[in-house]
Amino acid sequence: MNITLEHKINLPIQLLMCSVFALAVILSPGTSLQAQVQPSLIPDNMNAMDHGPFATSTIAYDPVTTNNIAVHKGIAVKVGNNSQAVMVFDTDLLRVSSAWTGGFLYWNMDERNGLEDWPTPNGFTHFETGKATGWSLEKEFDDPRTWPYGPIKKERGNYNGLYVNDKEVLFSYSIGESEILETPGFEQIATHDVFTRTFKVSPTQKEETLSLRVLQAPSGASLEVVPVANSKGYLKIKAGNNTRVIGFQGAVGDVKWRIKKSHLILDLPKLTQPVQFKLAIGPITSGEESGYMKKYLEQASTLRDISELKKPGPDQWKTLQTKAVMGQEDGPFAVDELTLPIPNPWNSYLRLTDIDFFSDGRAVVTSISGDVWIVDGIKDNLETLSWHRYATGLYQPLGVKVVKGQVYVTGRDQITRLHDYNDDGFADYYESFNNDLMASTNFHAFTMNLETDAQGNFYFAKSTPWPPYVQGEGLPKNEELTPHQGVLFKLSPDGENLEIIASGLRNPNGLDINTDGEMIYSDNEGNWVPTSKVHRIKKGGFHGFIPSAHQPDKPKSFVPPISWVPHYMDNSPAKPMFITSDQWPKELQDDLILASYGRANLSLILKEEVDGVWQGAHLSLPYIFKSGLERGRFHADGNLYVTGMTSWQCIGEDWGSFHRMRYTGKPLNIPVAINTKAGGIELRFSQTLDPKIAVNKENYALKKWTYPWTRQYGTRGKLYSVDKPGVTKPDLVQVRSIRLSKDRKSVFLEIPELKPGKISTSIGVLEELPEMIEASLGLVISINYQISADDGVELNQFIHKTIHRVPTEEFKK
Repeated sequence: MNITLEHKINLPIQLLMCSVFALAVILSPGTSLQAQVQPSLIPDNMNAMDHGPFATSTIAYDPVTTNNIAVHKGIAVKVGNNSQAVMVFDTDLLRVSSAWTGGFLYWNMDERNGLEDWPTPNGFTHFETGKATGWSLEKEFDDPRTWPYGPIKKERGNYNGLYVNDKEVLFSYSIGESEILETPGFEQIATHDVFTRTFKVSPTQKEETLSLRVLQAPSGASLEVVPVANSKGYLKIKAGNNTRVIGFQGAVGDVKWRIKKSHLILDLPKLTQPVQFKLAIGPITSGEESGYMKKYLEQASTLRDISELKKPGPDQWKTLQTKAVMGQEDGPFAVDELTLPIPNPWNSYLRLTDIDFFSDGRAVVTSISGDVWIVDGIKDNLETLSWHRYATGLYQPLGVKVVKGQVYVTGRDQITRLHDYNDDGFADYYESFNNDLMASTNFHAFTMNLETDAQGNFYFAKSTPWPPYVQGEGLPKNEELTPHQGVLFKLSPDGENLEIIASGLRNPNGLDINTDGEMIYSDNEGNWVPTSKVHRIKKGGFHGFIPSAHQPDKPKSFVPPISWVPHYMDNSPAKPMFITSDQWPKELQDDLILASYGRANLSLILKEEVDGVWQGAHLSLPYIFKSGLERGRFHADGNLYVTGMTSWQCIGEDWGSFHRMRYTGKPLNIPVAINTKAGGIELRFSQTLDPKIAVNKENYALKKWTYPWTRQYGTRGKLYSVDKPGVTKPDLVQVRSIRLSKDRKSVFLEIPELKPGKISTSIGVLEELPEMIEASLGLVISINYQISADDGVELNQFIHKTIHRVPTEEFKK
């Protein structure tokens, strides 16, 4: 069944009344462009949303402090008929961390739209376990990890993934050599809330025996086992006048119960064949009431084979339809809106974070709220789009990649490979492709991006906490940086080998790889990052953010960025993308297009390579999108598709958006190359210029500055003089002459100070800047010009050129 969603108001994409270029001309360097637009007020949020059978998150008892985090990688499963009971499985320690009744999870939407505080249990806790392994092969339970984050070693236990069958969830994991299936459940027995855990366990190897840590229990409590019949019985746990009863069903053999370190332990015998058993965990009651459990067990039927839940279940979500809005073709690019299914029957809080495509042209998009959707109907003339909810409950997915028809998703907890066994558009198995990641305490340490190289390796990155603490320093200590923060990961095609290949990243919200294996990423302004930037990744290199250097000595330099992006132009860039489409202007091939989360627009970075160093010129394009932009990819149709979301520090109008950008073939009216030459800068256009206007120095205004490398958060709008160290004001750049090329498509701005070789912009160490490191971070030259083409079209741009090196090559007319 399809549902068509009609919008009463269809707002086309906002095109600025005046171009961004013109706006930028009005702004002088150092001016701050503040966000003015707030997201539309809509009822959808994380609490109103139907998250599906489960939701994955870090879960805390108190969202204000990280000291009360219950589980770092928790899958909260709705159990029972009314979904008002919840059991949480910890994929790191392979334990059930807690269970409660009353409601699902509660997100505090007041702080960064639910992204800053961890969700809390929205109910009354029935039982929980401490932070140690859920199973043991030696009858002892501890936390064997060096850091209190990330999974235990695979030889001790490994999380494989989960199956979804209708409303039920089946976990798959291993302990030692034993494969275990487990499904959580909930039953109302008389007036008692009873949580169930049903297991299927393969034979143990050698002399191994398995022990299960069930729940917290008083160390002085008494235990009494009461047999019922046919491999059924129950355990009475008594402490004072309180009693908890746990039912047991299954032909396992001689099991033993004990209490160790305030936890109830179930010791299984050596297993020579597969066994299945079920625990029914009753509530704490006053007195010795246990009759309800005895009656329940007497009436209980034979345990079903829970491996049947591995079979595909029914699709849980209906297909929705929306009407796309085609953009006007009155400029070089047209922007079409692929309308989101808002509202929708499940209140899915759509904040889109990434996109990729199947070979048949369908798109797969992720939402930071936990969803993956498949979008059909992408064709030249967009009309009706079909949206299908493919997967739910993922942990802040910020990357997606389709490889050989399978969908891989980056979450804060792991890389998930999704399987649709019966091709109905609904994911049946959420495979843990790799879960070696450390998910720690701080909201700002997102796991971002997902790209592949020609060899099939995966690449993604992890950002750093805010504020950043080094291990053992600062308060609180449990917000320290882990070895997995501020780094770029490489994951082998089989998901087995995860390695760190670059460090010094702060908030790498965007990554791309070209066919040659070159990698680029963007980073946001912050401590040790004076302004936002776009970087070329150097494998094994350090990229500037001191806390994530992960080395004992403080670095003295870092890989130079391709482009420094002044704060007044973009406060929060997202994915930089290599332009690879043959449908786009050939002059821009292999240059970069940069998505902006903060400014909700796109920019070009025209790059050049000098002595092996990439350096580029940044210029904004005159299009504002409905939300901040996060990711984009070129489709087989040659067009660029971009997804986005809006939250803090963003001028976006809507919570999420999906757009297509098409090249119309009309003149670009912007430079197509900006190259450094010995003694100046060349601006190359695709059309011929008016010679008289082009060589008039009055039509150009240039300024220059650099940035300091310091622990201070950004530069607070200040630009640092190169000629007068310590002065926070740009220097004027004197243009001696302007020359026009023979074909009248290039102008050369003669700047004598640009001499061949490495540019030195060190401004020493300024006392007012904390922990400043003396270094040369490159020269930024702003170029503001107003000229015209031969046909009278005005060319008016504001460009920021980053220069690290000047070539020996001179301008040739």
